[in-house]
Amino acid sequence: MNNSNRFFHTTQTIEQCTDCGGEDLIEDRKQGDIVCRNCGLVILGHIVDFTSEWRSFADDQRTNDPNRVGGPLHPLLESSIGTLISKGLRGSNSLNERLVKVQNQNRIQKTDRFLIQTFNKIIIFLEKAFLSQGLKEKVEELFKLYFNHLTLRTDGSRTKCTLRNDETLSIIAASIFIVCRNEGVPRTFKEISEITKVPKKEIGARVRAIEKSLWGVRISKGRNTENFVSRFCSQLGLPSGVWKIAENIAKVVREKDGLYGRTYISIAAAAIYIVSQMPFYNLRCTLKEISETTGVSEMTIRAAQKAMYPYRNEILKFLTQKDPKLEGYIDLPLFLPSP
Repeated sequence: MNNSNRFFHTTQTIEQCTDCGGEDLIEDRKQGDIVCRNCGLVILGHIVDFTSEWRSFADDQRTNDPNRVGGPLHPLLESSIGTLISKGLRGSNSLNERLVKVQNQNRIQKTDRFLIQTFNKIIIFLEKAFLSQGLKEKVEELFKLYFNHLTLRTDGSRTKCTLRNDETLSIIAASIFIVCRNEGVPRTFKEISEITKVPKKEIGARVRAIEKSLWGVRISKGRNTENFVSRFCSQLGLPSGVWKIAENIAKVVREKDGLYGRTYISIAAAAIYIVSQMPFYNLRCTLKEISETTGVSEMTIRAAQKAMYPYRNEILKFLTQKDPKLEGYIDLPLFLPSP
């Protein structure tokens, strides 16, 4: 049977007429009906079409095709308007200018306009951070929840329809940080600060405020260093073999006394620095370069390295178990020099 004659309605698939069993079905889009060609039975009526709405602007003189389509309805917008009418060139189309004026006065609320602009900024920031657009909806939802907390009264009205630009950016930055951490693709305060231009201290303060204000919103406490190590090594241009060894070092020591409670970023940075001292890799990666890439100070990296030193034998044993080829190459004093 041709797929064009197969219609989907809620959770069931309509493939044939319920009266005559015929499979030649047509859809009357104007009436919202599905009709059998053989017997004329209206199988389903008044079906709601949730796809984009096509309209024809016959007076539009700027193009040969007068058809336009509105964007999909956004569930987080309060008036759920899917189309913003462009002003175009001034004086080129008086009808278009009147439509814009009417829409701005009556249909698009200030809150929706603010949210649309904010969601566009979120898309740009996620692209700059090379993050999946699959995170977009969760970041938008978290932003809207906190925006409601700040502005929504108990009767449904709002104290204000927009936020200051600096306040908006700090909430976006904190939302991205929380969502990334909870979705297993953590980013550091430094990385979020670079793409949003919001200071790290301000992001941290906003993250704490969101956690305190929104019940159920918490940063994942899952302890993990692998994501940081691989990303930092990639930014430093280090080979994949270095990633694996640095990840194994961080995995061994991250729960040990003296290291438990340290930020995983500092542990990852120290692990990369230790691997950079291994003689057979001949890496030209300085402590300063690692510090600049990870956002961890040189003093902090050395302090983490010093805390790792008592576990040097356990680290070497674990590494050689993972890769026996390393046993003949690793020189203990060079691999983990005494701080």
